[in-house]
Amino acid sequence: MPGHRDVHVEVLAHLGHYLGTIGFFLPAVLLVGLVVGAVVRDRRLHAREADEDAAVTPDGTTPPRAD
Repeated sequence: MPGHRDVHVEVLAHLGHYLGTIGFFLPAVLLVGLVVGAVVRDRRLHAREADEDAAVTPDGTTPPRAD
């Protein structure tokens, strides 16, 4: 039967393993989230600019909004 000290070391080993896993995957998930957010933002801005460019008339003026 393991002694108290052996159990303590085993618990610390498991905690270290879990903290190491979290320490690796949490920053990776955050990085992926930031990249996805940046790509979505860039695509929205590009689409908005394309819509604005398409709204300009041939003489270079922007037609009034049709609200």
